[in-house]
Amino acid sequence: MTRVKSLTLVFLAMVWTAFVAPAAAQTPAAAPVNLDDWHVDPARGPVDLGLTDVSLNGAIDVHQHIDPDAPGSGGVIRALDAFEAAIIAKQRGMRGFVMKTHQDPGSAGAAYLVRKHVVPGFEMFGRMALNYSGGGINVAAVEHFSQIKGGWGRIVEMPTRDSHTSARSMEPAYLTKNRPWMLLMPPGTPDYIPTVKDGQLLPEVKYLIGVMARIRTIDSNGKMALATGHATPEEHLLLAREARAQGLQVLLTHPGDIPQLPEISKMGAFIEMNASGHYESDKATQAAADFVKKVGAEHIIVGTDCGQTVNLYPTDCLVLAARGMRAHGVTQHEIDLMYKVNPAILLGLAPPDPALIAPATPTGRR
Repeated sequence: MTRVKSLTLVFLAMVWTAFVAPAAAQTPAAAPVNLDDWHVDPARGPVDLGLTDVSLNGAIDVHQHIDPDAPGSGGVIRALDAFEAAIIAKQRGMRGFVMKTHQDPGSAGAAYLVRKHVVPGFEMFGRMALNYSGGGINVAAVEHFSQIKGGWGRIVEMPTRDSHTSARSMEPAYLTKNRPWMLLMPPGTPDYIPTVKDGQLLPEVKYLIGVMARIRTIDSNGKMALATGHATPEEHLLLAREARAQGLQVLLTHPGDIPQLPEISKMGAFIEMNASGHYESDKATQAAADFVKKVGAEHIIVGTDCGQTVNLYPTDCLVLAARGMRAHGVTQHEIDLMYKVNPAILLGLAPPDPALIAPATPTGRR
């Protein structure tokens, strides 16, 4: 009997080690969140902190870098793919997100597959940039993007990795790390794709914006939106002015605090602020809060620019940015404008459920 009891205890210990203990370790309540995981190890990638917040309920992230994609600038690979990102976002209460691809229109196809096979009803869209890999300022690429099944390719972006600001060096060492295709281009290829000359948009850029204003996406019959790309302050202004005049929704791609923002805001364009730059320190969250107070939440959309191995998971990034901004005086109503209301306007969606939007403060602050 003693031998049977001993064997039984050994068996139970084996079961515990193989099944129960691992399951317990995966339970979010099993251990407190280790905030040192903010310091992501690129070789390991981010850890899902599992953070939740009222700011996620109904939120739409307009800037995620996820697979399938090529590595980004500096060879940074993506930490999760579109299926994984959509499942996590839905579990945390998000309404949707936009997958951004610098080099191709694949984000539209990924959005179709997620919507059909993974998270039906989830508002996923694609965002592509007009870099050399897509032919530069290329109407054919825009038309193709808009006609990929489902019609979820919605935001077209001016040059990013092949913009004037990205061509700060043509040294082989820099190109190998950040723009390797340029080492393969034929002699005489311009260092970057211009959009402006002598203070005016190039004719082909104005023409493309006009085409975008007329296009409707296949199946979903959606209107396109323009993102300004990794632009100079002058480019941001001229692109926003032309696109708004043509009736397009406009998103300034993380422009920073440039002098042109007041004029651009009056046009009704949205200014993108990336949460990835605003969660790691009190100084960073203070700067984000100051920017919101200066520009006005009604003019800002917060996207994460996350999804890579060097950043947090997008949901955690949004939560930490919201917590930090609240700590420095940004109201929940303002956060809801930037996370929920304004992204829906940009993408042509119905307004979010009013129950998900905190009331404005009695002080009348924006």
